[in-house]
Amino acid sequence: MNAHIERLLPSNGSVASTVTVVVSAWFLVAAGAILSDPASPYTQRPTPAFHETITVTAQAQPAPAATPVRETITVVARRGDVKRGVSL
Repeated sequence: MNAHIERLLPSNGSVASTVTVVVSAWFLVAAGAILSDPASPYTQRPTPAFHETITVTAQAQPAPAATPVRETITVVARRGDVKRGVSL
């Protein structure tokens, strides 16, 4: 009797595949609805019209050369009763 009932039920893989396809189709329909929706006049902001032109003539000074920096990173850890250290 158990084998007869198991043949009627779908497998886990087919259920997961069906759910994935249905959810993907739902998001595809929602994306299409969002993209096809016309812009609302209530949410549009007017673009300010700029008529003024600004010309910059100053030139930036080059940055001074940086002095080389030497940094040392020390990592210390304990494993059991032994203290180990590494310098990079």
